[in-house]
Amino acid sequence: MHGDLETDHDVLVTLHRFTLATAEQLHQLHGGTALIKQTQKRLTRLHTEGLADFVTLPQAGRAKAWHLTAQGAAVAATFPEARRSDHRAPDAEQLAVRHGREHLLDIGRIHAAFVADARRRGEACGPLDLRPSPELQAGDGVYRPAAELAYTAGTGDERHRLRAFIERHRPGVGAEETTAQLAACAALWEQPAPDGRGQRWERLWRSFPRLLVVLVGTTAAEVRSAVADLRLAAEERPVVTEMLTAVPAGAARLEDLVQRGPAAPVWHPLVGESRRPCGWTEL
Repeated sequence: MHGDLETDHDVLVTLHRFTLATAEQLHQLHGGTALIKQTQKRLTRLHTEGLADFVTLPQAGRAKAWHLTAQGAAVAATFPEARRSDHRAPDAEQLAVRHGREHLLDIGRIHAAFVADARRRGEACGPLDLRPSPELQAGDGVYRPAAELAYTAGTGDERHRLRAFIERHRPGVGAEETTAQLAACAALWEQPAPDGRGQRWERLWRSFPRLLVVLVGTTAAEVRSAVADLRLAAEERPVVTEMLTAVPAGAARLEDLVQRGPAAPVWHPLVGESRRPCGWTEL
């Protein structure tokens, strides 16, 4: 029972942070070497105990997407891992209303892809190393990326910490929204420190986080045109262009990221002469 309790704790914290997740996503993060049936049984038990509930997704197979009940959210909120003192986080209902189910589940898929890839490579990216919708002061406004990722790359003495902002982009639908997000990120990048020495972000990170744009609803044949449109959007605002010349940035199709892993050559650089895809750490 003690082992079950620890895993229940992890699942509750993840649902508290991500708002919505499928059994498959939760199993990828917390299932270890067990079969997915064990994760499904755990979720059923949490449902019976009144801590978790689900909605049935309209896609083929009618999979379940799990979320916390009010009781489950109250329990999870008492765990230290569920608190985010460094960034103010909107509550689950606000996230669901703002983004919708598809957005929330895609963020979970992206996170699971980074966690799985880190495990394969002997690197480190855990279930709590991605924060959905952090709120960061950026000039006179706020930058709220879809997520902020922390990742420990390398092995042994060569290990080093990497960070990335993740944006979810639907080509042809969210062009203006993504352009606004790039501008907000640029405002964060150029914001001076309070004492006027250097930039404010230098007090937060050793280097400014990479910018990773994940393309959703995009076929393989549409990737290059989608990347070209992102490049055009960046060129509209000089401060964004300036930021992207200094900050590694790229775009990848969600399906490629999930199927091949983020270290595979699936990322298309958003600036520079090279159009050759590369891994996210090589941008």
